[in-house]
Amino acid sequence: MEGLEEGLTEELYSKKITCLNCGQSFNTLKVRSRFSIPTKLDSDLCPHFQEGVHNPHFYFVKICPECGFAFTDEFSSIFPAGTKEQIKLKITSEWKKKEDFGKIRDARKGIESLKLGLYSATLKREKHSVLAGLCLRLAWIYRTLENKAEEDRFMGLALQEYDQSFIYSDFAGTSMSELRVLYLLGELSRRLGQYAQAITYFSKIAEHPNRNDEPKMLEWARRQWQETVAEYKENR
Repeated sequence: MEGLEEGLTEELYSKKITCLNCGQSFNTLKVRSRFSIPTKLDSDLCPHFQEGVHNPHFYFVKICPECGFAFTDEFSSIFPAGTKEQIKLKITSEWKKKEDFGKIRDARKGIESLKLGLYSATLKREKHSVLAGLCLRLAWIYRTLENKAEEDRFMGLALQEYDQSFIYSDFAGTSMSELRVLYLLGELSRRLGQYAQAITYFSKIAEHPNRNDEPKMLEWARRQWQETVAEYKENR
């Protein structure tokens, strides 16, 4: 486990990764699946884990120590024309070779890795659904730190990206379904006080032809629709 921090707990394991950008092999840490089971979910699907357990979101992004490119399992292996040049210019040329992202990450390192992943995804012109997922995870981490301003900022960015993902249906072929995207659009809108917009999104789920394929999403959407209507009336 060369290059990794000693004294790792049983929660973490080392995985050898090949950089999508430069082809360099490196080690990264992952949280074992049995420790990644959430104890509860917030209404925007934010998972909470057992106290004292490593937060899997801190390790969601893999960072190449050689070129600085940061990516996740959701990234495409295809680089649109000119994007590798942009990554070299804006990331690799400024990168000081670092091994510390292959070690245990705290919240600060988790945030840093997600932000670098978001920057890499932007330069690579990844799908809006990928950008949205990175923004949402940042919002979730800031929530655990009780940093409301940054939580709201990244929820707002996630909302924008999910909106574009819905318009262009670029979530197709990923773990996201149209109902799930609609639900997150509704719930993020609600959390940001955009009640009329939230009601519209939740209503789309209730009217969706595939709504019975995902009964949990339908149930959550109905519940959050009621909560949104109540909040809307209260804040008018």
